[in-house]
Amino acid sequence: MDIEIRPCRDDAEMKGYGDVVSYVFAINDVDEIRREVKMVRPEWTMCAFDGADVVSSFATFPFNVRLNGAVVSMGGVTGVGTMPGYRRRGLLRKTMTAGLEAMEERGQAYAILWASMGAIYQRFGYGLAAPHISYTFDPKDVELLPGPAPLGRCSLVPLDGALNTIRPIYDAYAGPRNLLIDRPEFLWNQGPLRVRDKTRPYVAVYWNDTGEPRGYVVYTTREEDEFSLGPNQLLEVKDLAWLDLDAYRGLWEYLRSHDLVREVKLRGLVAEDDPMQGMLLEPRMLNKHTIDAIWMRIVNVERGLPQRPYGDAGELRIDVVDDLLPWNSGRWLFETDGKNTKVTRTDQEPDFSMPVATLATMVAGHRSASFCERAGRLEAARPEALRLADRIFATTYAPFTPNEF
Repeated sequence: MDIEIRPCRDDAEMKGYGDVVSYVFAINDVDEIRREVKMVRPEWTMCAFDGADVVSSFATFPFNVRLNGAVVSMGGVTGVGTMPGYRRRGLLRKTMTAGLEAMEERGQAYAILWASMGAIYQRFGYGLAAPHISYTFDPKDVELLPGPAPLGRCSLVPLDGALNTIRPIYDAYAGPRNLLIDRPEFLWNQGPLRVRDKTRPYVAVYWNDTGEPRGYVVYTTREEDEFSLGPNQLLEVKDLAWLDLDAYRGLWEYLRSHDLVREVKLRGLVAEDDPMQGMLLEPRMLNKHTIDAIWMRIVNVERGLPQRPYGDAGELRIDVVDDLLPWNSGRWLFETDGKNTKVTRTDQEPDFSMPVATLATMVAGHRSASFCERAGRLEAARPEALRLADRIFATTYAPFTPNEF
């Protein structure tokens, strides 16, 4: 088998990329796969070719992502798959390695992805970076604790032109947070603002008492059973952002005001530290459900770690094991004052030994060093180093990514 690993070069090869993605992810809608392929440029791909046929696919969106409030260049990995007749031959490892090497050349020190199977990507050095939180509730059951009534109001804005109003809100909301993407326009149009199956999204904006837009919610509604009695509508929240607690309370009161809605679904739009979990009389009525979501891979330890702010000053010596990218392996001296960080090679005895996937989980702020040690994901030479690492790698906000890609 003479297999060539390289990017696609033209539209015909991009069609082959799309054919692999369509088959692997069971996308049977022709228009849907065309939209998927249109978002990807040939130079962003890395595929395995058997002659003229694409048999394994991989692509990388050039994203800017907030990492504890700092803007960091990351590769958003998508379209990873191999045709059945070519599996179990190491093609994914070769394609993944070539894709990560291309990210290194482009200066992307991190890769992130949504994993259809986490087991696949843990083999390649990805660590869990953020969960996916879902709420499913009857709006009548989520009464807020007593507190200041919202000072402003929510109102619908036309879908055409809504982006001009809500994009600045999202940008300000994402600014200090963790693992939110600085959204390019295609993520808006293919995400929350997309009309799907003739179902249009609604956009409601919260205006404060001085008329300033301070939050928004994008959602769809549909009737579940037109012949049933009583509330029979489903409301699905597609996007949500707020700039202060007044706006957040106002948006929730707006959702609660839909009398004919029987069920609200809000999926992947909040983090583990979402304040609403502490704002309700009966938090259990949210029916919170948590699964794994974003997996992150450190492409370059030396360049990547200094790019985010840290929670405390200190010095750590970390022994990193990376079976895929050899330039990451070895002992590193990590020095930070919280804002400025330097990572250099060292011969000193390490405080920690860990695979690169564990370091990614810590850098993302998803799990502490102490948690990773208890889970057997790192070895610590001394307990005080664990406590220092917990403080250093802490993030202001818990990580989450409200965009699929």
